[in-house]
Amino acid sequence: MESQYYRTFIGLPLQVEPIFLQARHKLIAALKEERISWTNPDQYHVTLRFIGDTDITDVKKIENVLHAGIHIPERIRLDIAGLASFGPRKRPRVLWVGFEETDFFENLKSEVDRVLEMCGIPATEQPFRAHLTLGRVRSLQNLQDYYLTVEAMNQQFSGSVIFEKLVFFRSILGPRGPEYHVLDEIVFR
Repeated sequence: MESQYYRTFIGLPLQVEPIFLQARHKLIAALKEERISWTNPDQYHVTLRFIGDTDITDVKKIENVLHAGIHIPERIRLDIAGLASFGPRKRPRVLWVGFEETDFFENLKSEVDRVLEMCGIPATEQPFRAHLTLGRVRSLQNLQDYYLTVEAMNQQFSGSVIFEKLVFFRSILGPRGPEYHVLDEIVFR
């Protein structure tokens, strides 16, 4: 019997330029001795809101409030702002890149939070930082080399990305990483 819950989130899919993929390839090669689960570029996105277990009977309601309550922005090109890590300095958990302009993300996240509250999904207290996850750090053999590599390669992660839609995703966890399925999308103007 299939689960009565979907693991869901609201995100902004994106595609990166070839120069970004070249920098990613160099980074993976430089950190090849470390246990890092690298994100497939086909799955690149910025998560605006992780919802988690969502009753399948609520999926349509969430789709409806997203369409009714989100001010549809124009598609936008934003510059990438370099490489960094989340987590304690001695045990980083996520390797990511950020963006120069953050108002776009903060405004859209605020709207998403507002409409999800209409579905009984309260906003979280977690701080929000728009980012693209490059990889999840499982363990490091050489912490100093990790940070030296991140610092040395920081400027190579440049360019811009275009955001064209907001997507309500279902995430299915598996042994090879998550699979993302589109439940609904709102295409930007």
